[in-house]
Amino acid sequence: MTLSKTQRKTPTVVHPQYHISRIRSFYIRKVKFTAETLHEKFNEALEGFPKLDEIHPFYADWINILYDKDHYKLALGHIHSAKNMMDNIAKDYVRYLKYSDTPYRCKMLKRAALGRMMTAVKRLGPSLNFLEEVRKHMGRLPSINPLTRTLLICGFPNTGKTSFLNRITHANGDVQPYAFTTQSLYVGHTEYNDVRFQVIDTPGVLDRPIKEMSTIEMQAVNALAHFKASILYFMDLSESCGHFVDEQIALFENIRPFFKNKPLVLVFNKVDLKGPNDIDPEVLQRIQAIAEEHGAKIMTMSTETGDGVSQVKELACQLITQYRKEHSNPNATTDDIRREETFLNNGIYVAMPKARRDNIDRKPQIPEQILKGERVKLDRPTLKQLEESMGGAGVFNFPLQEHYDLENPDEKYDVVPEFMDGKNVADFYDKEIMKRLKELEKEEEMYLAIKNNKMDEEDSDEYDEEMVNALKEVRERTSQFKIGHKMKQNKRAYPRNIPLEKVEETLEKKGLPTDQVRERFKEKRKGKPLSHLEREVNRAMDVEDGEGAGEDDMDDEEGVEEKKNERAQRKLEKRKRSLSKSRSVGAREVLDERTQAMVNLKKKLQNYKRNEGTSGEGDRRVIVKLPKHLYAGKRSNGKTDRR
Repeated sequence: MTLSKTQRKTPTVVHPQYHISRIRSFYIRKVKFTAETLHEKFNEALEGFPKLDEIHPFYADWINILYDKDHYKLALGHIHSAKNMMDNIAKDYVRYLKYSDTPYRCKMLKRAALGRMMTAVKRLGPSLNFLEEVRKHMGRLPSINPLTRTLLICGFPNTGKTSFLNRITHANGDVQPYAFTTQSLYVGHTEYNDVRFQVIDTPGVLDRPIKEMSTIEMQAVNALAHFKASILYFMDLSESCGHFVDEQIALFENIRPFFKNKPLVLVFNKVDLKGPNDIDPEVLQRIQAIAEEHGAKIMTMSTETGDGVSQVKELACQLITQYRKEHSNPNATTDDIRREETFLNNGIYVAMPKARRDNIDRKPQIPEQILKGERVKLDRPTLKQLEESMGGAGVFNFPLQEHYDLENPDEKYDVVPEFMDGKNVADFYDKEIMKRLKELEKEEEMYLAIKNNKMDEEDSDEYDEEMVNALKEVRERTSQFKIGHKMKQNKRAYPRNIPLEKVEETLEKKGLPTDQVRERFKEKRKGKPLSHLEREVNRAMDVEDGEGAGEDDMDDEEGVEEKKNERAQRKLEKRKRSLSKSRSVGAREVLDERTQAMVNLKKKLQNYKRNEGTSGEGDRRVIVKLPKHLYAGKRSNGKTDRR
């Protein structure tokens, strides 16, 4: 990606005939640009990940539990060293390029510099992959505020912690009848006395040393260690969670150091199955002794039926609110930041106004009629009465124009347009608008009067009958020409073979001479067609075969006939050779101009039909699949719309 960006953002063409200084700057620019691009990428990665020394200890330990702090810091250190390496490589090779004397040496130095940079980037593969997985996982972690009012739920797995969270918040945690359904911290929010509280559900913890705890359990221990919250330790007296009561007491003793100086509530859950009165009295006394020793409150509830859930929530919220008030810093008022933090920790801060400097007691002004309890009677109907009389709610719209104070009360309900003819009426408002309106009305009346006078004058003019008839005749002839032209356009020319006799009859009926027509027809029929020549040859051959061989006295005539036959045969062959290139079917007579035009038109129509359905000039197609002007060269900014 970096090399592609270098190729796109820097010049790509250099020629040997360039001056050596220009060639050096060409390759120096590429090396510097690549180094700067990699430096920016690595710097963004380093700034995007949190620094463990600058964040809250809860988050630092959480990252250490999930991703291993050493591995995390080592990966970031690799990126930091690679960033410095890019700068050193670019600095060294730029110095070498300044003293290169040939274009080839410049090219090889640039190639070596980019190669070393890419080799260093490839070596970062494992570290970059690890940080990418960390980034994805951190994006799915809940947003937790370590400084706000918090209720922290802990205990053995499958003791009803997530069910309690779902009861008092809008969270929707997964509840299943097996252990470790919750594998990470789950956060919800609830309100008590208009104050927002953060509720954190921790994964279940087993009774074993901290060194042997898994990553899931250590997340709960980390929250217990860092949060100044109200601790809710859940116990299942029915032992349906899979652990005995003694094991739950032992776990309480094991994590007891995390409860020091924090409000603590022992919650007996699942009392619908087995309550405190149903267990061994010695075990109950033992639990009560432990609670008294740590100053813990004992509460009973059932998340299945909802009994006691609200009482447990109220008690926990009261304890954490009282705890934060007792441990607030009274000297924080001198420092603005500490004061604001203290106000936020204690809850909502209500600002009380100070006494005025003049010490005058200003009482509220209340009308005497209101103090006496008298109701003001109106002479008009009320809005409620108008609404009921005019159709009720949704139908009646109160007329605001009723309160308009105008010089002429009759103009209250006149509709005043805001826009007219696409223009704002307010832009053209004038104090003398009525005067101008009267002037416009007068002008319009004058214009209409002049127009009516002209129309009367035009109607008074009369045309002569001759002019009217001539105009009609011209229009009729014009329409006839138009009709004839349209008929010619829509009419196709077909050849007509009319017999000579019919033509003569038609001419005789009209009283025209027919001699010229017959002579003209004979002149056109002078050229004998091939069929006529073939008939003459065949007739001559038949005559020759029909005459007997014994007629010796007719030798001269036979010689004459043979010569005639030879001439006819040569004439036929010559005629056939002249028509050998014809593409028509068979040998036929020479066509006149009219017939030839019809034949050409027929061929043209056939060609037109044959070409239907094929691609033409109007088809959108790229004849050259890869036009050079679109795909060659370097793309610059804003020039990718045609690619």
